[in-house]
Amino acid sequence: MFMNADVELKLNNVYALPDEAVVRFDNKNFIFRIKGSNKYEMLEVKTGDTENGFTEITGDVNFANEQFVTKGAYNLLMVLKNVAEDE
Repeated sequence: MFMNADVELKLNNVYALPDEAVVRFDNKNFIFRIKGSNKYEMLEVKTGDTENGFTEITGDVNFANEQFVTKGAYNLLMVLKNVAEDE
């Protein structure tokens, strides 16, 4: 007989976003801050632990009173990079 278990050793309060909100591009991790209607700012971030579908965001990102893209970040990255290459 065997058992799978998650054992929580310590509790930390961290900033985290769904895994789908973090995209990897040029060996760096990015998230998108919502700046307005169809306006986004791409922010490079460092990531920490990933657990239960969420990724810890470390570094200098101010989460207070900010909104971030949580779904479709990869699609947004492709749209932004294709527009930048066309110009």
